[in-house]
Amino acid sequence: MSSNESISVDSTTSALSLNRVKFGVFLTLQIPSAICSIYVFSQYMKRPNFRQSIHNHVVIVLLCSSFIFVTVPVSASEAFFFTAHVRPESNLFCAIWTWIHYSINISNLILMGFACAERHWLVFRLNAMRTRRSRILYHYIPIVLCMIYPWIFYFIFIFLYPCEPAYDYNQLLCLIPCYFFTNSIANTDTFMNNWIPIFAIPILSGALFIRFILQKQRMQIEVFRWKRDRKMVIQLLSITSLYISGWAPLQAATIYDNIVLGGVAPPFVVAYFYTFPYFVHLFYPFVVVLSNPELRGRIRDIRPQAT
Repeated sequence: MSSNESISVDSTTSALSLNRVKFGVFLTLQIPSAICSIYVFSQYMKRPNFRQSIHNHVVIVLLCSSFIFVTVPVSASEAFFFTAHVRPESNLFCAIWTWIHYSINISNLILMGFACAERHWLVFRLNAMRTRRSRILYHYIPIVLCMIYPWIFYFIFIFLYPCEPAYDYNQLLCLIPCYFFTNSIANTDTFMNNWIPIFAIPILSGALFIRFILQKQRMQIEVFRWKRDRKMVIQLLSITSLYISGWAPLQAATIYDNIVLGGVAPPFVVAYFYTFPYFVHLFYPFVVVLSNPELRGRIRDIRPQAT
């Protein structure tokens, strides 16, 4: 066996071992995450004060979207990690898998960016959302647009854009859809759908925290409002911390890829960083529980009964 063949065998074995580790990690997290999502969703649906609170609407939408991601794209990825091969070997399967994967990830990322901006209104200008018209214009319509825009965008460029598919059945997500080979579209996708929201999230949430601290003394006069707004700020900061932790490594690698390497993603980026956002969806329901005192209280009430 030549040295090149030996290196090839070693790299293949290493990749397979890494994939098996990923399979075990994601499967271990997937089941508790799905159960926790169902529990949290049931609590929001059973409790009118949870369901009707305007600041919980984005939380519920993100919960449902992450649950779909955990049960569908994560399962497809686990199948790949276990076999190190995409099955079925079909361009249509790769296109559908990529479409769902990209659409959920980016819709959640954009919606999280909107939530950070909207939380400023809910904390400091809640009266602006009192009327039905203002809620429709500034709350419900933006949520709908944040959710449907990525699905339309990726449907157009994955299914309808005239390019020759170049899927690789030995790579996660079949590597990349062919529109990525058109620099103008790939750069637009990266900048508009990835970089803008991922930079907006920490900036807007950090600004919210600073504004909240600066106005703390004035707001303490209204005890009820102070407690309510503190819960909203803590909840947002908890969720944004999760999103930043899950998305920052991939986006940093993407920036390095585009600026330093000229858009040629090295194998380690695909192997390690592409799956970081998975943890956002897997841990999201737990973060929702931990950042909500009422949900934590419900769990404490259930535990003695279970024992």
